Amino acid sequence: MTLITLQRPSGWAAILLALIYISAFVYYGALWAFPSDGDAATKMMYLTDHQLVTSIFMFTTYILFGVVLSILVAGLNHVLKAKESALCSLATAYGYIWVVLVIASGMVALSGIDLTIDTAASDPEKALEIWTVLMTIAQSIGGDNEIVGAVWVILVSFLALREKIMSAKLHILGLFVGLVGILTVLPFSLFTELFGVFQIIWFLWLGVCLLKLSPEHFSN
Repeated sequence: MTLITLQRPSGWAAILLALIYISAFVYYGALWAFPSDGDAATKMMYLTDHQLVTSIFMFTTYILFGVVLSILVAGLNHVLKAKESALCSLATAYGYIWVVLVIASGMVALSGIDLTIDTAASDPEKALEIWTVLMTIAQSIGGDNEIVGAVWVILVSFLALREKIMSAKLHILGLFVGLVGILTVLPFSLFTELFGVFQIIWFLWLGVCLLKLSPEHFSN
């Protein structure tokens, strides 16, 4: 893939990331009805009955998200490296670290649901323990804690704002999104939800701006 061909893929990648976020909000917010107050057998029965659709959404929101994110990171790297700086290299590094963490989280989650359901047939209590531990690990790697992604958004937004590339308002929003992402370390789910909502807006806006950006920004 030549540098100039990164323009449209990276723009559409940003838009697709927003759509993945939206699908996750819809599924986990409106359709996912895991019986959190039920006993182990009830919880495992629900998980078994919804294994396919849950696995699909885990794959989409983690592994596919990470793959698409890598395209966006590569595209933004070529846009921002016109002024070659250590800060640009740092931003790209954080972007790829986020890619790895999200994909790794998805791999743990997908393996976890298979192991959980296999165990549930003979021991629901043990299966619930396995599910709880593995989901905690998966969420810790690439879910509840958004620091790595937040730092990437802040660095990208700061660099683009400094170099006057694309919309200044977009980058100010990016700085805000990054700040909210850093606050996800606090024990309040509100910040995680706000990070997701505002990042949807940021991804959509960024995608449109990348598609409209002059192709010369994608070449050396």
